[in-house]
Amino acid sequence: MLHGPTEQGLVGHIAYTELTHCGQPAIVGRYCMHFHMNGDVSDSYVIGNAVHDSFARVLTVHGVHYLTVKYNVGHVVHGHNIFLEDGIETYNVIEGNLMMSTIQVWNMLQTDISAASYWITNPLNTVRNNRAAGGDFYGFWYEIKEHPDGPSATSDIYPERLPVGESHDNIAHSNARFGLRIFRLFSVEKPAMGNANFLLKDPWSENPSIQNVFYNYVLYRNGEAGLLGEQLGNTIFRNLTIADSGRSGMQFHKSNFSK
Repeated sequence: MLHGPTEQGLVGHIAYTELTHCGQPAIVGRYCMHFHMNGDVSDSYVIGNAVHDSFARVLTVHGVHYLTVKYNVGHVVHGHNIFLEDGIETYNVIEGNLMMSTIQVWNMLQTDISAASYWITNPLNTVRNNRAAGGDFYGFWYEIKEHPDGPSATSDIYPERLPVGESHDNIAHSNARFGLRIFRLFSVEKPAMGNANFLLKDPWSENPSIQNVFYNYVLYRNGEAGLLGEQLGNTIFRNLTIADSGRSGMQFHKSNFSK
């Protein structure tokens, strides 16, 4: 665990290590690698590490911005593997990682019962050129929060109304349920205006939507669907390749949150 703000000199470089049999799921915060409430960590990185046969996450990014997470491998690790915790985390770069055989658990968060190789709680991050294979539930899960919670809790920030940083050229295959799931994302130009505007007949008149693009995904041999989109706003899915899904290539639920 790397704990403490960058104002006090924290810089973390974790590179080309092997970690195994690590993580304590019954104890909060005890993960294989954990940046905890550090703020802006633009000089820090997690590069080229291997985490396998472990009990609680590959990497937790908690209250952190501008972290570089590249070329890491996870294999048979319990719970969400790459984990953005509170929903306040922004401008992190998650690139070129490979997560395999993610294991669902019942002794961590409720969402870990349907564990994802990549669990993204704030869209304003870069997720590109990653791989997710053979997991118990999701490959990529954008579980965007209404407000940040945990130690970062605030009602002044609306992650589900922020724009997507980048999300492209990712591959998810052979996951038991879904390759890519996006839940509640309707980005607007003025996210701080809050929920009141959605009671209007035309909520977009004073707060225009922002268009998000997910592109160049390859989603195949997922047990239920390649793509599941729920409560989406102004969203484009471009150049997706989807094949051999158990039930359907794409599923959409309540996906007209834009004019």
